[in-house]
Amino acid sequence: MCKKTGALILILNSLLALSAYAQKPIVDSFINSQMQKLHIPGFEAIAIKDGKITWTGYYGYQNLEKKIPVTSQTIFEAASTSKTITAAAIMQLYAAGKLRLDDDINRYLDFKIVNPRYPATAITFAQLLRHRSSIDDNLDYLSQFWESNHGDPDISLKNFIKGYFNINGKHYDKNKNFHHYPPGTQAEYSNMGVALLGYLAERITGKPFNEYCRSALFKPLGMTNSGWFLHEVNAENVAIPYSYSDSLQRYQPWGFGGFPDYPAGTLHTKVTEFSHFLIAWTMQGKWKNKQVLDSTAIQTLTPNDFNLGFYTWFQYATNKGAILYMHTGKANGVSSFISYDPKSKKGLIFICNGDIVNGKDWRNIIDTLYDNVF
Repeated sequence: MCKKTGALILILNSLLALSAYAQKPIVDSFINSQMQKLHIPGFEAIAIKDGKITWTGYYGYQNLEKKIPVTSQTIFEAASTSKTITAAAIMQLYAAGKLRLDDDINRYLDFKIVNPRYPATAITFAQLLRHRSSIDDNLDYLSQFWESNHGDPDISLKNFIKGYFNINGKHYDKNKNFHHYPPGTQAEYSNMGVALLGYLAERITGKPFNEYCRSALFKPLGMTNSGWFLHEVNAENVAIPYSYSDSLQRYQPWGFGGFPDYPAGTLHTKVTEFSHFLIAWTMQGKWKNKQVLDSTAIQTLTPNDFNLGFYTWFQYATNKGAILYMHTGKANGVSSFISYDPKSKKGLIFICNGDIVNGKDWRNIIDTLYDNVF
């Protein structure tokens, strides 16, 4: 290499470093402006690339009343991005030969679940993972949990699932708990379908779903401050969810969430630990050179080639044409996002204790972060 070429490379590297450094004020300014516009009290985000954390950001407050700032120790409720963990847990069992995706779930249950209009049509793991099971979310029953945050649920997943799906269950309703079409024929987002996956994992492993996740995922991934229930994490570090009332011109705290359909949405974690999972997922299952997740299971659930079909995750196209795997999360006073590009190995997670409602606002935040944090 000649001296001029070497000098040019040094200059280019310096310019790239300066460019990366210049991104932080842009990102900080943008996030702070969005928090003010959307009335979001606290926000944390992380970017990964090629198996490494490349950027983190912490903004605002986890507790407005006490003016406790968001820090690297702040734990948020992940809402529906939690479903990526539940899907990973099921795929661990798939990789271990404990189930097949096209199996009738009744092979593993202690009572029978069918759509009562199509009793001869099996409901499968693949259908549950793809939201094609014909299982509906009965809002008349479920809203009592989703619309009020009263801490950890006082009903077990087993009893909750049986009460909803068992024909003799207290909350069984053939008209409201199931759609009018056969399993496998249409896609309709189903929280109860994912909650059912959690119970199926309990039946297969003989362990409560939260304990199975702790031993099979959280512990080997170094997610020591993550858990499905509040009692599994340091409650002092959990961000309070807030909604903003335009009419009252003030923030409304919701209290801490905890729903009986917890495999569908109540993971409590911080973005640094959630990124451990995302890093392993993008690196074919490896975390710190240890194989935690099976690479075949990852490629089955989220293949590098989108045309092969995928489960649980959804597609997102950035403003620059990159195609991502992604999942959003939304609960009262909580909004979350997780994504990655299987091609570039770039990934992004953000969670906040506020409401992002408008689709344009979601796109604006996602695209601006992707444009500036890598």
